[in-house]
Amino acid sequence: MVTAIQIKTYTVDEFLELELPEGKTYELINGVIVPIAEPSGKHENLRSELWFALKSETKRANLGLLIHPQPVLVLGRKDTRKPDLIVIEREDWNRQTQIEAVLREPPSIAIEIVSTNWEDDYRNKPLWYAAFGIQELWIIDPLFHLDRYPGRRNPKILQPTISVGQLVNSDSILTEKEYRFESFTESDRIKSQFFPELNLTVAEIIAFGEGI
Repeated sequence: MVTAIQIKTYTVDEFLELELPEGKTYELINGVIVPIAEPSGKHENLRSELWFALKSETKRANLGLLIHPQPVLVLGRKDTRKPDLIVIEREDWNRQTQIEAVLREPPSIAIEIVSTNWEDDYRNKPLWYAAFGIQELWIIDPLFHLDRYPGRRNPKILQPTISVGQLVNSDSILTEKEYRFESFTESDRIKSQFFPELNLTVAEIIAFGEGI
């Protein structure tokens, strides 16, 4: 006789009330608590420097945007995600986070930095974020991890690449919304509807990983 293994599941509200072990970050996926893998130093350098660059640009151009690292996005009754960075209108952030820093409505941009879990970043997260209504998605693939894990890569990405997706209506019968992506490499300047004057190239963003 085979005994079924019962995995305890939670709603988002139950998950947010839990006192989880410190030192790790967690997401709720289909009701199951899943720890997020620890990022590399280069990953954290890139995220930190990009946060500063985007924050500086929003102040310079008076865009009224806020940049936040790894906020909790509530995608459904049993699902949360924590993008590497989000960009959100200041008024929207202040309205939604008076009690707790949890977003139940979509930010303007989600930014993901690809590591060893490239399938999630390229296959799953675009579906989740499109359904949630995030208008723009950046997938930054610096290929930092290939020295240690050469087989863990999107086979279509041959050099450091940043793909920027705009939310559009889908022709598929399976989804209402999807992202239309444009990919940038090397000296290409990133194009974003929310940062129309942003003067950052892919090479400059990837160099953030080295602390440059």
